[in-house]
Amino acid sequence: MAIAEKKDLYTFPGPPDAVSPEWPGTPIGAKNTVTRTKGRTAVHDKTVDRKPGLFRRLVANAVESIASSGQRTYSHDVVIHGLRVRAITNSEHLIGYWKDNWYGIDEWLRITGKRAAETPDVLVIALGRVPTEAEAAYYSRQNDTVIFFNTSYYGQLKSWVLGAVGRKLAVEYGVHSIHGAVVTKDGKGILYIAPTGTGKSTSTYGVMEFPNTRFHSDDWVYVRYAYGTKDGKTVSPLRILDGGEEVAKGYQTYRWLEEHRSSDATVVGRGLDDREITASAKDLDVDHPEAYAYTSEKVFYLRSNLVENFPQAAFDMIRSRLENAPDVTPEFMAEHKATIDAIQAKLQGKPPFDRMDEATLRTTIARFFAFDNTRAMLDITTVFPKERVFTNPMEPARINAVLLIKRNFDEDVVVERLPIDKFMARLLIGLTPAGTKEIVYNSYRAVDDKSERAWIDTIEAKGVDRMWSEYEKAKDKPETLHEEMEMFRMLYSSAAAYDLNTTLQKDKAITSKMEAVSKTMRIIVKALENTKSDFRYDIGSYRKLVE
Repeated sequence: MAIAEKKDLYTFPGPPDAVSPEWPGTPIGAKNTVTRTKGRTAVHDKTVDRKPGLFRRLVANAVESIASSGQRTYSHDVVIHGLRVRAITNSEHLIGYWKDNWYGIDEWLRITGKRAAETPDVLVIALGRVPTEAEAAYYSRQNDTVIFFNTSYYGQLKSWVLGAVGRKLAVEYGVHSIHGAVVTKDGKGILYIAPTGTGKSTSTYGVMEFPNTRFHSDDWVYVRYAYGTKDGKTVSPLRILDGGEEVAKGYQTYRWLEEHRSSDATVVGRGLDDREITASAKDLDVDHPEAYAYTSEKVFYLRSNLVENFPQAAFDMIRSRLENAPDVTPEFMAEHKATIDAIQAKLQGKPPFDRMDEATLRTTIARFFAFDNTRAMLDITTVFPKERVFTNPMEPARINAVLLIKRNFDEDVVVERLPIDKFMARLLIGLTPAGTKEIVYNSYRAVDDKSERAWIDTIEAKGVDRMWSEYEKAKDKPETLHEEMEMFRMLYSSAAAYDLNTTLQKDKAITSKMEAVSKTMRIIVKALENTKSDFRYDIGSYRKLVE
């Protein structure tokens, strides 16, 4: 029996039994898998290390299930920004997406010339049909391990893995993991940070319509902060040795260098080519840090509703494995006729869509965007030429501008350059269009975000305009939050920061969503080119910027 969703606008085929975490959906693309869980699991615990015996129980039950269930178990190692990550799962869906998403060991070596560690830095276990466990997700920082039970939704698995990798990279290497997207124009990088539904993907793909642009990343980036040296090198610090003893490592190095500018301490770091470099602390230009972004994914895991704004993405998605592509009802087809018409005009008569009759084509289009969380794997080089895409995960993109995107129709300001107090307050609060709050707009972080939020609430209560100064003065801030905000402080020092409100539809002279998007893209490019600190335009003045 089909499972109806959203007033019967779309449905999913029902499960074969009461415990299957995944099952086949109605065919579309290379394969379509329906997952029982289509979002975050009911149980999600990132505080395993605080609970004696819990990690041991989880591992024991996982091992028992693998040994006794009789199900086939897969194991595959990948490399995520230099860290070796092993996935062990009995889900055919998860292992397929896992292999598509990341660089395998041999691929990483071939593309980057870098060898991965012999043993995993992070371990991921994802098992379905485990009767002794509830549908749940767990993370242990002490063991660098993620454990999932009875869920096959790849979105949560991917996000928790990125969070686990991010914690290790930050603490040990000073690498900043950011839920964001990057595109470059004329060699200058734009980093978008935004909650879902505010136009991050639209802005990324939209700027690619301009000349001299390159696509970098769609959802997640790794940022290294670096300093120039007197002899022309660029050094991203890993650790600092003073008198032979380690005095700082990872994210701690940035503040230490600012406070010890004339020190003879040795900075051990990496160059932009990832080779080890050493320099004296006093030789670094600490006042002018630089930020460099690196890609994380080989093939992008993204929402297939991207076809609404970029129909050309459908040419690759139709060849991809899909996750949770629904069946659509006649009511949905009628309600979204105009959108389907527009996409059909871009696809009809072109392979492989030329082999579909009109009804099949229109239904296929509708299934791509009916459910907000239908996912596909997109090889971006099928959308843009390879020379316009960052295909080497260790090729850096210099970040020159950071845009915090929002969609607030109650505000008239469209774009403004932000002072540090506004920038950091926005990130600490993390207000989304739904009214919820996500610290630094990143629900992927492998931390106890509930306790962090409770602490942030205490300084927010003193006034948003005072949040950053109160944060800086506080002695009791959570260490994980301090780690995150230290690196965002470095980001602010490395690039111009802007607030972008994607609400040009408020302008009565705007006749369509397409026109609003086009003008927003021009605003973004103007912000990238800007060198003034008083850059600010509202709904009544933004046309001076784009016309």
